Amino acid sequence: MIRELARKLAAFPEFVDCVIVEAEFKRGTFEAGAEILKTHSAMALVKVNSSEAQLLVKLIRPRRKITATVGSRIQSKGKIWRIFTASEVLDFTAAVDDKNKIYKLNPPIVPALLILENICAEFSANLIKLKFKNFITAGEPLFLQGDGNFWEISSAGVRKVLITTE
Repeated sequence: MIRELARKLAAFPEFVDCVIVEAEFKRGTFEAGAEILKTHSAMALVKVNSSEAQLLVKLIRPRRKITATVGSRIQSKGKIWRIFTASEVLDFTAAVDDKNKIYKLNPPIVPALLILENICAEFSANLIKLKFKNFITAGEPLFLQGDGNFWEISSAGVRKVLITTE
């Protein structure tokens, strides 16, 4: 389901060098399609639908070159939720035909929609909202903390992704 939506999003070539800063995923019945709701030189709001889900994403064009860095030396406490590998990133981006250069860095940046795909496997919520504060790179141990409808994915003590479920 997420990969179908990701393919529709990747079909917009003008957003190749953009990154997702917010994503809202809804399960339900929708008319399939894709549309740009708002755009200007540094930002776009795009909605893509499949017959069973909708994805609304806010994309930005970064002002400076993106570099891959692993989180700070501060160690997070708790059980590791997930470690994405470089091969998972390459497999996902190839499957959805996403040509963004940040997935070719060493280590690659993990696609927001690959993270969303894993969150959807973890939560059975009908609505999931993500807010990305920092990039997640392949190889970083990720920790999932929270309860109820508010969660956070962190790595090495740095806040990475805020998750709201309903």
